[in-house]
Amino acid sequence: MHLLRFGMSAVFLWFGFSQLFDSLKWVSVVPSWAVSLFNIPPAMIVMGNGLFEVVLGTLLAMGFFVRIISLVLGLHLLPIALSFGLTAIGVRDFGLSVASLTLSLIYLNDGLIVKEA
Repeated sequence: MHLLRFGMSAVFLWFGFSQLFDSLKWVSVVPSWAVSLFNIPPAMIVMGNGLFEVVLGTLLAMGFFVRIISLVLGLHLLPIALSFGLTAIGVRDFGLSVASLTLSLIYLNDGLIVKEA
């Protein structure tokens, strides 16, 4: 379960830093509904999303509020996956979303449900 937590942290940190350091590369994948919803330019959405993923990915790696953070990250990734549909990216993001949601179920009140040996 720690391996899953660190693996998911690495994924969110990689994508978050990638969005922060090269936001223009990501502007093309911002869905039109997100631009309409937030009423801000796509580049700002990318930067905000990158910052969100870096902060929560860091907290997840550090083991703080694992259940809540993995739940938030999983729910955050779900509409992103659905916006891509049945494509390689959509299926990958759906799998990552399910992995994050599963991580939130493994931890109970920031303690482990399953006792480690």
